[in-house]
Amino acid sequence: MRSRRFHLILSMLVPGLVLLLAWLPLAAQDITFATNTPAAPPPQPFATNTPNRPNPTPQPLLLATNTPSPNMLNRPPDAPMDRYALRRWDETSLSLELINQISRLTSSDPDIMMSIRLFQNEIARRFPGTPRSPALREQILRAMLNAPRGTVDMRPVVRPYIEAALNTLQPAFDVQNRLEYNGFVIDIQPANLNNTGSMDAVLMTRYPADSPLLYVDYTLAVIDAQGIYRLPEASPPFPFVPFNGLETLSLTYLGDLNSDRLDEVAIAVIAPDALNADMAIFGWRNGTAANLVAPGRAISGQLVADFQTTNNAVAVQEQTVLIPEWRCIGERSVMWTWQNNFFRPTIVPDTFVPQDTLACRLAAAEPLYSYDPAEAIALIQRLSSQATVDDSAAAARAAMMVAMLHLLNGQPADALAQVDALSTGAEAGSWLEAQLNAFKRTAAQGAVTPLQMCAALQMASAYGACDVNTVLARLLDEQPFVLDEPLDAQAAQLGLSISSSITVNQVGLLPRQAVLFDLANGQWWSFAPVGDGVYTAEMIDTPEGFAAVPVPPPLITAPDTVYRALLESNNPAEALNIIDNMVRANPNVPLSSAVRFVQAISYDLLGDRTNARQAYYSLWRDDAASAWGQLAAAHLERR
Repeated sequence: MRSRRFHLILSMLVPGLVLLLAWLPLAAQDITFATNTPAAPPPQPFATNTPNRPNPTPQPLLLATNTPSPNMLNRPPDAPMDRYALRRWDETSLSLELINQISRLTSSDPDIMMSIRLFQNEIARRFPGTPRSPALREQILRAMLNAPRGTVDMRPVVRPYIEAALNTLQPAFDVQNRLEYNGFVIDIQPANLNNTGSMDAVLMTRYPADSPLLYVDYTLAVIDAQGIYRLPEASPPFPFVPFNGLETLSLTYLGDLNSDRLDEVAIAVIAPDALNADMAIFGWRNGTAANLVAPGRAISGQLVADFQTTNNAVAVQEQTVLIPEWRCIGERSVMWTWQNNFFRPTIVPDTFVPQDTLACRLAAAEPLYSYDPAEAIALIQRLSSQATVDDSAAAARAAMMVAMLHLLNGQPADALAQVDALSTGAEAGSWLEAQLNAFKRTAAQGAVTPLQMCAALQMASAYGACDVNTVLARLLDEQPFVLDEPLDAQAAQLGLSISSSITVNQVGLLPRQAVLFDLANGQWWSFAPVGDGVYTAEMIDTPEGFAAVPVPPPLITAPDTVYRALLESNNPAEALNIIDNMVRANPNVPLSSAVRFVQAISYDLLGDRTNARQAYYSLWRDDAASAWGQLAAAHLERR
């Protein structure tokens, strides 16, 4: 169907064009999950299918409790603040409250997801290694696996669970192997991580055995001198999927990459619609796992990288969008070399080189609307002569521009024919369909000027197929406004109306009339009487006094830096500083509930009990039904 649509679009540009479609296979070690897989109840995580191995001894279930007491779910506090104190947490109560919060997840609600991540971070700070109880760990794991797919960070529970499984099963690490344990599949890849004389391993853990997969990660595993299996954590932690929108995880390299006689492991994750993968290189250093990429950096580039063991280097092709309206992609080769105990970028070209694609060829020819319309149509058709199926998006945009250019060239019948032909292959909900619908709606209004049609396409969707300012500049250059007719009357002939005007006086220049046309882009134009009976028109900056007054935001929301301060840097003081700066920049603007909770938990983690109690209480009182209000309530208890 895609190939048929592409042939149809290209036929609008270059008649008789023959296309060749080549499909390239995915890398064998990529783990990719369909994001539109219907949600299905996960299998029971504790019904093992390991042959000849009994199920673990059943543990008594612990029931999650609602806090504070009495149960105030979705209700504000029923007493003044002086009747509440900060909750006296212990490992069990924190774990049970985590289960309670996870049970509130019924969809991918970003607020609840983030509140749970912050609470998990608090648990890790207060009681590292929680939960230690096998029964409690199983109950938390069960709650996580039954939560909506990809909404909860399961690493703090799954990894100790797998570590316990390894110590039960005691597999050999000197050969490739696959284990199944209570629904988890563990693939073992031998590796020499710490050069102790016995083999270590890289594990790929997934759950369940079949799709839709709820958990996949890669970790390092070692056996210590006492024969204990360990899965050390790393900083930043080993990634996993699906979580927080990430679906693709890949083990891209295993071997000695820096000539230290130890194996390193390269693991990459790819965000949806991202051009590049983010890759970390992990190795065994000082008795634990460490990310060997320079601090604060990630190797960003295409998933297939060139690992140069003789040079102790990794070469990647990094891509970026150079021209977003055409999605012209540029690329550069970046070399990461082992220097001073880290992989660091050593060769970084200053510029990205555009790919040889239809998108980049057309982008280089811009501004296409500055050409005579017939010349622009011929240019688009010539540039499209080598298009392939990978150029389908650029071809669709070019074909829509050809329709607009026909209209500008005084050929409305050809424009409508082009639109009708494109409508046959337009995919529902696509950019092309939005543009076609805008063209048809505007044309149905009757006497419509080409400039009005151009404005309609520009407004219909991001990167619309026309540019009003470029078209208007060419029209005013070819047919300038004359001095002896009012400007508004001449503008009306183009389908424009003037919404604001002012006379601009500057030293050394003749007085100019500045006008703002009633168009969505809000561009001002000046008309100077310097020609032979005509005005010279040019785009100008907004005159003083006409600039839009910034509207303060209704709420101060939390930027990513606030969350990173807690989740990555473990620095609540930094989080408070970011919030203070936002408050100073937006006086009298209230804080969102998310920011108020970050404020409260930061006070709490810093030991500022007075401010923490006040912040938790006021958030619970003001927004009791939200995830933030409920979690704030959980941090208080009645005296």
